[in-house]
Amino acid sequence: MLYHCNLLSLASKFRNLELSYIRRTRNTFADALATLSLMIQHPDELVIEPIQIQLEDRPAHFLVMEKVSDVCPWYNDIKKFMKTGSYSLDANSVAKSFLCRMSSRFFLNGEVLYKKISDLGLLRYINEEETDYMMNKVHSGVCGPHMNGHLLGKKIMRTRYFWLTKEHDCVNFVRKCVKCQMHGDVIRAPPTELHSMTAPWPYSCDGPTSP
Repeated sequence: MLYHCNLLSLASKFRNLELSYIRRTRNTFADALATLSLMIQHPDELVIEPIQIQLEDRPAHFLVMEKVSDVCPWYNDIKKFMKTGSYSLDANSVAKSFLCRMSSRFFLNGEVLYKKISDLGLLRYINEEETDYMMNKVHSGVCGPHMNGHLLGKKIMRTRYFWLTKEHDCVNFVRKCVKCQMHGDVIRAPPTELHSMTAPWPYSCDGPTSP
């Protein structure tokens, strides 16, 4: 048998060889594979070449670049006041009193600023870079429904994120979405309400006219 010949050729390469007999009840997987191989007929000319894989451990060099904006976020004055109690250099008495009143509506946890809402929840304020990432993920990310701008703003608020120009930014973001423009419904309604005309032609009337 071919199996026996291969076993003898392999046994000559070892110094010590120990064979253990495994009962059929404990070798069901190998018996199933042998039965399956006999059921499938392969042509003689079909030869499957083995795939050789070589692994090499070498150091890899990579560069990670991240865009960092130098512009301070719009809530920087509020965050600075709640953290250190100081005002900006150009703040007058009106701006200082307004900042004191506004600070009662916010909550600072470390470096993260939250807004207090009526249901005793907190909305996290995000900067300009985070707003673009948030709108892109919610609108067209994994399982993104490509909703309109108003629904996009409401869904972002349900995820507990907020910024002042949220509604305006969400509407403009949806207008620039290429897939929404390609697969959106074509609105065939006129931009203004249509009105019926009493005469088919302007300044026309029935009957003879005289000077």
